[in-house]
Amino acid sequence: MRVAAARRLGRRAERARTRALLIPMLLLVVLAGCGTFDRAADPTPSPSVTTGPPPGASQAPGPPLATATAPVTGEVDRTNPAAVAADCFTRWQSFDARTDSGPSAGVERARDCLTEDFAASLGAGATGATGAADGGADGQAWQDLRAAGTRSQVSVLATTPLGGIDTTATGRVVLQLNVRRESTTGSEAPVATLSTPALTLLRQTDGTWRVAGADLASVAGDAPGR
Repeated sequence: MRVAAARRLGRRAERARTRALLIPMLLLVVLAGCGTFDRAADPTPSPSVTTGPPPGASQAPGPPLATATAPVTGEVDRTNPAAVAADCFTRWQSFDARTDSGPSAGVERARDCLTEDFAASLGAGATGATGAADGGADGQAWQDLRAAGTRSQVSVLATTPLGGIDTTATGRVVLQLNVRRESTTGSEAPVATLSTPALTLLRQTDGTWRVAGADLASVAGDAPGR
């Protein structure tokens, strides 16, 4: 009986030691589980997504600054209204009083890219229109410019549909130009100005475009006989 009692006491002691070992292990498991639940309920915030342009990105497309480089000139695609507008405005508004025949020389240079009505409204083809000795204030102003050796070169830096609305498909389009004008008098340094005139162009029956009107309200230093 003493042996049996001793065995029972030994088994009880063993069970007690086992429980003592299991309790800390269970606590570790429970605590680990709590940590997992906490992480699931409170995840690490993910980096925010930026929907706008990255830092330093350029602004929305539009006419560049006056210091931009003018596009390389070459053969003009007459079926492209933007190309026609840039070429026509450059020929019309640039002038050199030392060599041009008169204040309407620019209009005559650009006559083939203007509609007949618009060219006529600018005085194209009028008797004596290109003569150096045009009468009136324009003629005298031209003589003064010639005596001073004045010339002015226009560069169209960019064209964009006015108001951002492209109406090319309708056969009539209004384009806003970003224009740099460099004017020189005698041996003085050129003076640069920036303007944003608007041209109206119409598509002709052969698919080419011509300038049918112009808003030069924002132009500084227009060529004589504009």
